[in-house]
Amino acid sequence: MRRAWLTGTMALAALGLLAGCTPPHFDLVAAYNGDDGKPWIMLAPCGKDDIESVSVSGWPTDDPTGPQEETGPQEDSGWDSRRFEPGIGGGSLPLFEPPASWDADLRGAQRLLPGYTYGVSFFARDGGSVYYGKSYFTAEDLAGLKPGEVWSGGRARTRKEFREYVKNEC
Repeated sequence: MRRAWLTGTMALAALGLLAGCTPPHFDLVAAYNGDDGKPWIMLAPCGKDDIESVSVSGWPTDDPTGPQEETGPQEDSGWDSRRFEPGIGGGSLPLFEPPASWDADLRGAQRLLPGYTYGVSFFARDGGSVYYGKSYFTAEDLAGLKPGEVWSGGRARTRKEFREYVKNEC
């Protein structure tokens, strides 16, 4: 009985350590239609935290592998930034036009494709801890937005609702 208790306690401790090593994910990215007709993204780190990298990935929505954190989806469209030194704050930018100073690696089509799901994520640091901001959307999600709305957390929101949502997430 003592051995079973010790084994169970050790297993729970190991699971706790493993769970503590995975940075949390928060819905801190919004996608929307810009005045220029292009898709835009808004990156909203908590407070004055620094974003250290940004990634945009697109894959066929019917791809059974979907967005897998460990290996990633079949990425047919998107880009990845290099690590920012020093980090950057939040803000908005066209989905497929990372600033030249970000030295991003582009891959595939740099436009919204019908039947694709897009994931936008950023890696940020809050003092000694780290977290990811993320959002998933499709071209159809953005096409259904009304003026002044953004897509975040799996639904349409006003910009004000998004700001309030970010405060609650942080």
